[in-house]
Amino acid sequence: MESGGAIRQVAILGAGGWGTALAVHLARIGHDARLWAREAAFAEEIRLRRANAVYLPDIRFPERLRVTADLQQAVRDVDFLVAAVPSHGIRQILRQVSTLLRPGVTIVSAAKGLEQVTLLRMSEVIEEELGNGVRVAVLSGPSFASEMARELPTA
Repeated sequence: MESGGAIRQVAILGAGGWGTALAVHLARIGHDARLWAREAAFAEEIRLRRANAVYLPDIRFPERLRVTADLQQAVRDVDFLVAAVPSHGIRQILRQVSTLLRPGVTIVSAAKGLEQVTLLRMSEVIEEELGNGVRVAVLSGPSFASEMARELPTA
């Protein structure tokens, strides 16, 4: 982290509308953001286009936003990890990143819903997979990715 507590290296897991909007926002306000997309072809397309044509086609990516399908590259040396993958896939992704994260990373759950089999909240799944010592925050509320990406108030 940069002096003064400002977060500098941020990974956003999930290149859907919400993950993309969060990545764009974080890069716009000065953080080095890495957006991870599960599918390599999709990651390459949005990396080259500098926009997510599927979910937010008219939102250009800020310069500080990088896109990758390489999970290790996405989470390497981050201070802050935003989990914006669908609830049905979050546990699997967390298992993959559990050995890649450095100690002290703050995890923000931006995933909606409950885990189907266990009925756990996403924050509880994060704690189960990454250990009780992780710092977990939850981002929720009635908001729309397109509003956030356009820097409009959300409600």
